[in-house]
Amino acid sequence: MANDLGSRSLTLVILEGSFLLVLNIFSLIGNVLVCLSVYRNPRLRISTNLYIIALAISDLLSAVFVMPLAEIILFSGKWPFGETICQFHAFISLFVIYVSPATMSLTAINRYVRICRSTTSYKKIFSRRKSRFWLAFVWFFVACYIGIPRLANWQGFEFVPGYAQCSIKHHGERAKLIHYLIVLTLFLVIPLFATAFCYTKVLKMIRQHKMGIVPSLSQMRRNEARITVQEIKLSRSLFIVVFTFMSCWVPLWIIVILRRFFIIHMPRNVELLCMFFLYISNTINPVIYSGMNSAFRSEFRRIITCKSSGLVNVQCSQRGNEQQGLELGLVTSWLRDTRGEQLHHELGDAPQAPASLRDGDCQQTQNSNYLNIPTR
Repeated sequence: MANDLGSRSLTLVILEGSFLLVLNIFSLIGNVLVCLSVYRNPRLRISTNLYIIALAISDLLSAVFVMPLAEIILFSGKWPFGETICQFHAFISLFVIYVSPATMSLTAINRYVRICRSTTSYKKIFSRRKSRFWLAFVWFFVACYIGIPRLANWQGFEFVPGYAQCSIKHHGERAKLIHYLIVLTLFLVIPLFATAFCYTKVLKMIRQHKMGIVPSLSQMRRNEARITVQEIKLSRSLFIVVFTFMSCWVPLWIIVILRRFFIIHMPRNVELLCMFFLYISNTINPVIYSGMNSAFRSEFRRIITCKSSGLVNVQCSQRGNEQQGLELGLVTSWLRDTRGEQLHHELGDAPQAPASLRDGDCQQTQNSNYLNIPTR
């Protein structure tokens, strides 16, 4: 297999490496935009977007630590790094492969509880603190599942030329069978069925809402917080994310299973396609967020065009200072046209400008409103 990787034509080397490089760039930019959008915009800091951030971070791990090394392998035709980096590369790659479906299932359950259950149940299960706990628990469990068997020498990591990356090495057929039974159950079957069940219920509820069978999702929760149109749009966009996610990951796992259990020698291009499915999944999520969610789309546009809330505040402050300068100029002109002593006395007793105007708040305030000086 190593000879297959090293004996490729120059055209194939450039094609494979360049395609992965383009995916890497778009994945890096897109997922950074997702994280920046939630950081900059308080409206996006809801519990559901916490799971979107988690997915973006897992995709960033792949874009920063996995994909660049794979690009070097595809261009050079070999693993040019040492054993230590191979161990790290394999750990991060497996972590991304396992943690992403688990995070997806948490996202689907979050949407199901939010749309189909009471707000009380949602706040009890998915408060901000508990949402963080669920994520931390899942990520810690995945890290332990990968790290403990490796530290205990129950399995190892090695360079797999067909995948163009380091991956897992099994010490026997029994260990391999046990490993894949656990992995397929925890990180494919359960997330797949949980996601399918949750989004089936969510889409059914949304469809009933649109047809008028359920007059209003908010009416089902009297004296409770309403489900907004933004919540419904978010559920739809997340459904598209999950659908495309599974479209990439199910073929990936089919190729892995065939390679590990049924086919002794699989074509290198098919094995590489397995990893390209993973990289495409890492890249496409931000495109879906921007295309389906207006809040993310607007924030992406503001970031790309270098428009920030801080800049807007500075501009407002400048306009406020200009307004103050204009008004003080009018007062000074009036002072020159009237008696000095009396006017200075009135000006000394006059109240100061409101705090909102002194702080740069963009409000058009009349001179007489805060100086109490009669106009001519």
